[in-house]
Amino acid sequence: MRHGETEWNRQGRLQGRKNSPLTDLGRAQARQQGEILKQINGIEGFDAVCSPLGRAQETARIALSAVGKLPRLEPRVAEINAGDWEGQTFKEICGAPPKFHDKDLMRLFLTAPKGEGFDALRARCVEFLSDLEQPTIVVSHSVTLCMIRGLLRDLSRTEIEALDRPQGAVYEMSAGVETLWSSVSARV
Repeated sequence: MRHGETEWNRQGRLQGRKNSPLTDLGRAQARQQGEILKQINGIEGFDAVCSPLGRAQETARIALSAVGKLPRLEPRVAEINAGDWEGQTFKEICGAPPKFHDKDLMRLFLTAPKGEGFDALRARCVEFLSDLEQPTIVVSHSVTLCMIRGLLRDLSRTEIEALDRPQGAVYEMSAGVETLWSSVSARV
């Protein structure tokens, strides 16, 4: 699950490892994720982990309380470090308001000067996944979750960059198959 909408999401700022509080919409998205989680069979046996960044912790607190889970903090699911571009708007980075598709925003994170980059993020996520011992709810961030989903589905870099990243939804992964829950009782 991706964290709910933040003030910086609304402003078009790259957050990376910096933090911004959830908006009212972001908290509503987290509540929706909690309702979705109630619909997933067997969730009572799942572990739960959360990025240590505030926006993910707040989302986890709201969403996971609906299913009686307390997540443990997991630094390996923190958002990618966006280097010199953290806190800047897309206009500041690109010189103009973005005129590109959402998948192109992902490339900004992956190519940021002094940022973590694709290979380092991939290595961190591979290590995290290899340590999982049971089904796990992961509350994280846009780019990191795309990497985790891509690894579980054996996708190429181009395919990972093109993945959607909605807020307020839940991705269920099982045996390399991804199911998007976009609302309560709505599997797509």
